[in-house]
Amino acid sequence: IGRREFSYEFTFIPKSEAEAQTIKKIVYQFKFHMASKYADDGTFREMEIPSFFNIKYMHKGSENTHLNRISTCALEGLDVSYGADRFVAYEDGVPQTTKISLKFKEMEIITKTQISEGF
Repeated sequence: IGRREFSYEFTFIPKSEAEAQTIKKIVYQFKFHMASKYADDGTFREMEIPSFFNIKYMHKGSENTHLNRISTCALEGLDVSYGADRFVAYEDGVPQTTKISLKFKEMEIITKTQISEGF
């Protein structure tokens, strides 16, 4: 029995410089929190655990109870595509389209108990 995986795709089309900067920050945050870093104590190097994510499906300001709940996850995969099928950019080089694909994996194995609780 394995851990569940969840994939999401988002397409961003900025209409202003402010939106382009927000998209750049979103991509950076996912890259940053997906990565690990070395914990060097002077004797040997080991990797620290990357950030965890708590994903919730929302509807009108509260959690959507019609969809399954997701336990704490790690981001296992991030793909970024700039410019769609054919790269097109604004005058300043900002891509007209940025698409991200995210792949999360839950940290715990979900049992029948959690399923009965909405997971």
